[in-house]
Amino acid sequence: MLQIIWHSLTRRWVQSLSTLVAVAVSVGILFALYLLYLGVSVGLGTGEKRLGADLLIVPAEAQVDPETVLFAGAPVNIYMDGSLTQKVAGISGVKRVTPQFFAQTLNEECCSLSNATRLIGFDPGTDWLVQSWVKKLPGGSLGPDQVLIGSGVTGFKGKDATILGKTLHVAAVLDPTGTSLDYSILTPIDTARSLAKGSPYLQLFWGKLGDPQRLISALLVDIDEQDQKGDVALSIDNLGGLTVIQSSDIFKNIKDQMNVLFLIMLGGGLLAAVASVFQFFARFFSLAWDRKGEWGLYRALGATRRDLKLLIAGEALTLTLGGAVIGFILGYLLFTLIFIYLQKQKAFPFIEPSLPGVLIGIAAIAAFFALLGLLAAWLPARQSGKIEPSSAMALGDID
Repeated sequence: MLQIIWHSLTRRWVQSLSTLVAVAVSVGILFALYLLYLGVSVGLGTGEKRLGADLLIVPAEAQVDPETVLFAGAPVNIYMDGSLTQKVAGISGVKRVTPQFFAQTLNEECCSLSNATRLIGFDPGTDWLVQSWVKKLPGGSLGPDQVLIGSGVTGFKGKDATILGKTLHVAAVLDPTGTSLDYSILTPIDTARSLAKGSPYLQLFWGKLGDPQRLISALLVDIDEQDQKGDVALSIDNLGGLTVIQSSDIFKNIKDQMNVLFLIMLGGGLLAAVASVFQFFARFFSLAWDRKGEWGLYRALGATRRDLKLLIAGEALTLTLGGAVIGFILGYLLFTLIFIYLQKQKAFPFIEPSLPGVLIGIAAIAAFFALLGLLAAWLPARQSGKIEPSSAMALGDID
């Protein structure tokens, strides 16, 4: 049976190849889109959970986009007076507040990292986000000469990293979060301030703003009740000189944008799939008319109606599953190229899909196209059951 199926496909190799390519292209596009959507969804969900704050507050004069602060890990130097921490903490509805201090590594002799990277100083006394990782370290604390490295940071060797002229020990590399933490270095706030104060590359800031020991770059704010978020944000905004970023709104906007983008790409993928399905059905529909003589000969040689149906179904499954295998390879290659590009751009949270998620997508797409193949083969298989052996004497298409 397998030999006959192979002979039938290779005898009409142009038709077989065109059908195989059409299926492969459709599967490849749909599989790549599935992986991208899965990666973005996981990234957004993880990022929203790991951000750990309802509001992010930065100086009003900071020339950065909210998405950049949240996701891109841009090595920005923005500062405001540290006394704002207590003012924000005193606002009704605010549950907790913690400051952060931003510095940056530089592509200079001061640093061993391969790219300029954000250095975030956190306050161990009030922080609840970074401390959840710190508690997992031996001793449950981060020393003044230790740092946590984001999963996307490169350039450090072993357990040491040179940052702003000082060698610090890497306590741990963090798991991917889908946020700017993936491209940041975390250290206690006093260490970050000390490194920044001693850096000759940052003296311009301290000449204008004063001692970095009294400066902060951002505030993370948790509120008591979600329905108070708008009122709390307005109260903070009324303090003046601040920009309030509501993280949930940023995530929602990105989700909406990505949904629109994926719908457009999915439309293109579905058009390709429809074209391949149409070609597939057209090919097998013609079998009922073009190969009656061949099927009659098989019947004359002793093939049963069941044998003919298995032959036709076997051809359909060989083309669909063969095209699907090629399509999965092409789709994963396409996804890999796009994934590398997204990693470089750091435009939004993205986490590479896990193996179970990939396998689910493979199974679902393969099952869908296998079902289409069987549906396309149904009519000629049904017609083959009506072929009588005597028809082989009257019809052509016999090799």
